[in-house]
Amino acid sequence: MKIDTYLFDIGGVLVDWNPDHLLRSLLPDDDAIRAFRAEAVTQDRILKMDRGQTWDDQLAEIAASAPHHLGTARAYRDRWVETIAAPIQETVDLMLALKGEGHPIFALSNYGAENFERSVAVYPFLDAFDGRVVSAYEGVIKPDPAIYDIVIERFSLTLETTLFIDDRPENTDAAAEKGFQVHTFTTPESLKRFLGR
Repeated sequence: MKIDTYLFDIGGVLVDWNPDHLLRSLLPDDDAIRAFRAEAVTQDRILKMDRGQTWDDQLAEIAASAPHHLGTARAYRDRWVETIAAPIQETVDLMLALKGEGHPIFALSNYGAENFERSVAVYPFLDAFDGRVVSAYEGVIKPDPAIYDIVIERFSLTLETTLFIDDRPENTDAAAEKGFQVHTFTTPESLKRFLGR
């Protein structure tokens, strides 16, 4: 198997993202965090933002359905970048090394537009890609086949020699169905072993 092009997910692969990283500093205990995530910034709303919803629209929804969470939700919006604990530095280093060797590197990520722009300001390695497809700008999220079609067409990828790296099996499964080589990410070490093979 020859691989010469690399397509990276971002959250869970290049950065350690979890809403609880921030919520632990905004809320008093685990029960309060669970309530906020069940009633305010729910998984459903995270996916809406990944599809392009703005923070203004999301906060309006929260004000209507869970007004007691609105103050925390505003703080969560303002400090969203703190949902990233840190880069997953070994993966970042590997990505930059591949680029330094002359390999094309691209990003395909589910990400809210406003959140992504803030992330790039804090983590400039997110500007190192040769191209990016970020879901909020496209209005479609992984694992919808349409987002893979966008990245294939936009970057003229040869599927047989492009490796897609993502931490969610449903996303790598969808990419494999398109014809990508895939690796379901768990740790930088497992990715290095995979590439070594």
